[in-house]
Amino acid sequence: MSIKKALPKYKIVVIGEEEIKIEKLPLGKYAELMLALKNVPTDIMTDLQSIDTKDEDATVQALFGLFGKAWGQILEILAIGSGIDKERIENDPEIGLDGGIELFLAIYEVNNLEKVIKQVKNAFNRSTKK
Repeated sequence: MSIKKALPKYKIVVIGEEEIKIEKLPLGKYAELMLALKNVPTDIMTDLQSIDTKDEDATVQALFGLFGKAWGQILEILAIGSGIDKERIENDPEIGLDGGIELFLAIYEVNNLEKVIKQVKNAFNRSTKK
């Protein structure tokens, strides 16, 4: 008997007075998101793989590193995952760092990025061992 993790189909992130619905991405947008993740520095990608959204302290630590070292890629990930214009994400004080982190975590969880990243890494490792 296996236990399957139930993932939400969407999450609502409140930014100021606005509710932003973060939904599971269609495959085409997912491909864009994966390309943005590909451009994240390797050490940050390692931290990203280890994010456990149940451990708030470790998650915040990993996200600070991610936001600090890979700001351009994070803007791209947030724009793709939320549907919000990249310029607005960067310049809207209502979003701020706290809103950016909430958006990122919602995108990460709804799209099951932890599992996807592990599967891609495993597939890559298998292909390089042949």
